[in-house]
Amino acid sequence: MNKLKSESLRPSPESLSIEEHLAALYGRINYERQDRISPKHFKLRNMREILKRLDNPHLKYPVVHVAGTKGKGSVSTMIGQILSASGRKTGVYTSPHLETLHQRMVVDGVQISDDLLIETLRQIWPVVDEMDQEADKNGYRHLTFFEITTTAAFLFFANQNCDAIVLEVGLGGRLDSTNVCQPITSVITNISLDHTRQLGSTVDKIAFEKAGIIKPTIPVVSGSVDPKAAKVIAEVAASHKSPLFVLDDDFEIVESTCGSDRPFDCVGCFESIGEASESKSSHRFSVDRLELNIIGHHQRTNAAIAVAAIQTLNARDWKIENDAIRTGLSRASLSGRAEVVSRKPTVIIDMAHNVASINALVSALTEDLPEWKSSSKRTLILATSRDKDATGMLTPLVASFDEIILTQYQDNPRGKSESDLLSIATEIQLELRANSLAAAELTTESDPESAWQLATRDLKDDQLVCITGSAFLVAELRKTILLLT
Repeated sequence: MNKLKSESLRPSPESLSIEEHLAALYGRINYERQDRISPKHFKLRNMREILKRLDNPHLKYPVVHVAGTKGKGSVSTMIGQILSASGRKTGVYTSPHLETLHQRMVVDGVQISDDLLIETLRQIWPVVDEMDQEADKNGYRHLTFFEITTTAAFLFFANQNCDAIVLEVGLGGRLDSTNVCQPITSVITNISLDHTRQLGSTVDKIAFEKAGIIKPTIPVVSGSVDPKAAKVIAEVAASHKSPLFVLDDDFEIVESTCGSDRPFDCVGCFESIGEASESKSSHRFSVDRLELNIIGHHQRTNAAIAVAAIQTLNARDWKIENDAIRTGLSRASLSGRAEVVSRKPTVIIDMAHNVASINALVSALTEDLPEWKSSSKRTLILATSRDKDATGMLTPLVASFDEIILTQYQDNPRGKSESDLLSIATEIQLELRANSLAAAELTTESDPESAWQLATRDLKDDQLVCITGSAFLVAELRKTILLLT
């Protein structure tokens, strides 16, 4: 059964081990493991009720709320590191995790420990038990995995007396479990087609769901460049009388002319920011000599969005110095996001899982990674979910790599079969070759471990392997890769 029987927790929740707590949590309805979900399943009633019974921990600290199709995890991490560098005890909640649930709840860069996770869940289970029994009587659904996990994060951060929280949306925005918060700043990163079954089949419909995090009079920072998405965000912000600050209009990055690995600047001017005041004011800023340890122009764009979000706080006297911004960005470490885990041979893992993020990855590899041009062979391992645009994802990849190994991840039922991926990739390959263009050789393996073994057989120091297509694929391979590189 998907839902946990509440009776199983009654005897002694205090005695449960971390494994038993996690088993109980993973026994709940888990929409992260489903690719066909009706929007009717997304409601905030349960979140509001469980938080109310726990004394509303989500209202006990200022929150920066971050939504978007791609980049929201990176932006959340960057903002969190900057706030920590400024001396504030900062919690960051992200999803999904790679290896362990603990990775979703971080304070000042440190994941929640087993003991603190147990302590947090012990406080929650009795309330879950009560609500499950009431749900059974009234015909409601039980609390889900993500609702309980999000509640745990809110409570953990409150118990830790955090000074600030960065909260990444799980799916969409408007009806996401995180959207019970009262943010001090809202952030919307770039928007493209993704999760279309849940959020809508067009960019403007998806943008409307993402813009659902906008709250009355609360500043909004937007990195969305699609004209249709930008229009929707602007309309929603205007309806809420929320100051809106847009990439390339109100703030921008200034690239170094010395190469992509050189420092860059972020500059901007925010007009009329503050507490819904009728008086006009402006906040000009310039943060120079910014550096990242992660590759890709899209990450510099994400950094600019993070800096802009920080400046909305500075406009309200948070006094976050430029040195803290530089330090925070330089410390931002993003496991599984264009992560270079080895140099000889070069091994990169990336959780890109839609067309926009795949294009960003290809750009990062070809433009920012010196080893790309010098590699004698470039191999890709790819698996993705059934609800993704596999054709759109594979098109730039087949044109860029020498060899692609298609596989299917094993720990989640959403995976697209390697045979289906091969059919799609073969059509792309034939079309490229018909136009006298280079195209990757294609092969399949039934599971990620076998794909990794094939890719690394006789691997030479001047060769390159990239793993991408899904967070689930990265989660299954990352530990193996780190052990062997």
